[in-house]
Amino acid sequence: MLRMITRPDRGHSGTARLWTASALSSGSTWVMQISLFIQVLQDSSPATLAAVELIGTVPALAFMMVAGTLADRFDVRRLAVGSMVAQAVCVLGMALFLDHGIWITAAFYGLQGLGNTLWPPARQQWLYGVVAPESRPAANARLGSVSGTMTVVGASLGGALAGWSPAGAMAVACALQVLAVVPLLAQARRPMPYAEPAASGASVPEPAAPMRKELTAGLRVLRELPLARSVVWIGIAWGCIGGAYDILLAAYATGHLGGGGAVLGSLYVADGVAVILGTVLAARFAVRRHLAAYTAAYVVQGLAWGAFFLAGHPVLAVALLGVMRLASGVVIALDTTVLLATVPAAVRGRVSSLHMTTYGAMARVSLALFGGLLTVCDVRTVGVCTGAASVVLGILWWCLRDREAQRSYPAAVAEHEPAAAAA
Repeated sequence: MLRMITRPDRGHSGTARLWTASALSSGSTWVMQISLFIQVLQDSSPATLAAVELIGTVPALAFMMVAGTLADRFDVRRLAVGSMVAQAVCVLGMALFLDHGIWITAAFYGLQGLGNTLWPPARQQWLYGVVAPESRPAANARLGSVSGTMTVVGASLGGALAGWSPAGAMAVACALQVLAVVPLLAQARRPMPYAEPAASGASVPEPAAPMRKELTAGLRVLRELPLARSVVWIGIAWGCIGGAYDILLAAYATGHLGGGGAVLGSLYVADGVAVILGTVLAARFAVRRHLAAYTAAYVVQGLAWGAFFLAGHPVLAVALLGVMRLASGVVIALDTTVLLATVPAAVRGRVSSLHMTTYGAMARVSLALFGGLLTVCDVRTVGVCTGAASVVLGILWWCLRDREAQRSYPAAVAEHEPAAAAA
């Protein structure tokens, strides 16, 4: 994995610094959430935890489209650093109030989520500003490996620290968030040779468009971009399925597999490692194979997920989950590249935020939906059905894709944009 991050190409040092900042911030979030959840459950009911989770996540969903607009209009370097600093302040507030006021802590949790919404679109614009167009698929794949890496490292660290002291774990989360600023400050001193003027800090042309029109620009542009629109809708569909992933995994591991924490932990380790391997694999695909690989990954993901719920032995279940998350890693690595291949630079932040907003919203809806279904259906039935849905969605995506967009995709991915320095 280290070689994948540091392998020489145009903009590799910028990718490595953004990867490091992402990993530190993600590790902070894992430690923060686990310590918060443990603290809440020690003193309150699961219903209280659900309320805290809503307070922490719903404001971020509401603000995400605004965050994407800001990333398109202002200096992404300042937005990214500001996001990390704001999150560090909020996590510090959570550490100070964790033992003294759960609702004040929940309010800081919500503010931390708001600060975090600025990071993904700002990071994406920053990445595209320092990486040559032909190297962007590999750079996106490398950043995609953060998810798998921190599932293994962040969750393990968070569990160990929270078991020692939730307040102490929260302090460590704050320290990790502060450390995430360091690689960003180092990268901010480097030029952004491939950035558009707004992303590199130039003034927004006057007269600036009204904010309302800016917020809806991402939706309007999707009407003319069938490939990007298809990625958004399949993201909505998978959000409806994937929102209950953790619940289904935990229920099956502790129920039908008859395991405890060790089995569930093994499943999450397999999850993280497989996602990392999937992103490494995706980075090796030729651009002309991206769309076929994206489709195949959805199909394999669904087949392995359905088979996972038919396995009756923990070892077989771990192997099948590994196959499923290997395919997920391919999807994660290719998703951003496919989404943004035909999107103009001026609205990349908004389109990225729209994709994340719709996915996140449907994930929360599905969490409630599958929670209700599990009261009347067996977890195996629900799991097999969700796997079949992933297979169907992947096939539909391939059948309904725009043929012209498919033909122009390789050229769109490698299309050179004018460098800011040459403007």
